[in-house]
Amino acid sequence: MLDINGLMVKWIKLTIINDNEAGPPPLVNDWGWSVYVETDRWVILYDADTDPRIIENNIRVLRLNLDKVSAAFLSHYHVDHYGGFSYIGKVKGGLIVYVPVNDYILSKWGLTPIVVREQREIMSDAITTGAMHGMGVTEHSLAVKLDGYGYVIIVGCSHPGIDKIVGSISKTLGHVYLVIGGFHAPSKNQLDEIAKSADYICPTHCSGNEAKYYVATKYPNKYCEAKTGSIISLPV
Repeated sequence: MLDINGLMVKWIKLTIINDNEAGPPPLVNDWGWSVYVETDRWVILYDADTDPRIIENNIRVLRLNLDKVSAAFLSHYHVDHYGGFSYIGKVKGGLIVYVPVNDYILSKWGLTPIVVREQREIMSDAITTGAMHGMGVTEHSLAVKLDGYGYVIIVGCSHPGIDKIVGSISKTLGHVYLVIGGFHAPSKNQLDEIAKSADYICPTHCSGNEAKYYVATKYPNKYCEAKTGSIISLPV
């Protein structure tokens, strides 16, 4: 969906609906990942956690408006990323969900999956990496261009390798402003590689405490922390 008016995303607000790390009650959490990605142009729901009861509760507590959601994005078909879409299908039937491979479960829940195999724009200044492969998983990630700052990358579990994902976006699209999501217990070398490209690094979900500690201590000016209920407003 190209932006025919030439307008660009001026701000991005990331609200963490669920992460492995708990937020303050009455928020609840489990092993999963979901982000409400809001800009001045559109809203995308990125992944939908594991448990539909959790995403329903946290959306209500965080006062997020699903009516504003233009489309959804499923990074890959693991239940800790798609489980909550059963709830989304009940309250927002027909919603388009961009996915990296064909599957029937989202359709059964009343949603409209659209497969994106190649890198392309899905909303104004919102680009999917297209299907990438690693660890036996097909996955895609989202890159949003923040006017004047560079790309904000949101990842699911980074099975293809967080360094490969960030490197691909940096090479094909341009400067990386922030990367957030599950890095899948990355090596120190992988973290060093993404630190070369990204201004800010926010490891969550399956990244692991070692990765968080490494980034926080070696790259304190780049590290940002997020957990269930966190709100990150960009530019910082």
